[in-house]
Amino acid sequence: MLKNIEEIRNIAKKPPEMSSAQDIKTMEKVKYLFYGLTKTMVDIGNNIIEENEFRKPLNNADVFISLAEHDILISDIVPGIKKAVFAIPKITGCSYDELLSVISKSINDIHKCLDSFAVYFKRKQGSIQS
Repeated sequence: MLKNIEEIRNIAKKPPEMSSAQDIKTMEKVKYLFYGLTKTMVDIGNNIIEENEFRKPLNNADVFISLAEHDILISDIVPGIKKAVFAIPKITGCSYDELLSVISKSINDIHKCLDSFAVYFKRKQGSIQS
């Protein structure tokens, strides 16, 4: 997942000009990677909520609010992740400029979310081994 985050960041820094089939293919790849990352964050978040019996989220964006309520995530990253989650249903039909706007507002928060999940699982593993 870290590799995908870095690939998305690199492409977003210098987006293709969309003047060739290769440019279009690159942006379609970014859509695919971004969708996959966001969906994976939602799935991991739901699993954490379920295993800890936290309150049931109202929707996919609420997953991250619930996790922040239980200090799994810092609340500062929730808005960026919510932007990504809300973009998912529209991602196939959005323009590349819209996609790059959402990515620029959320990719750092997705990365921080992934880091928070890693910390959570390390703590959990440590408590199991104790």
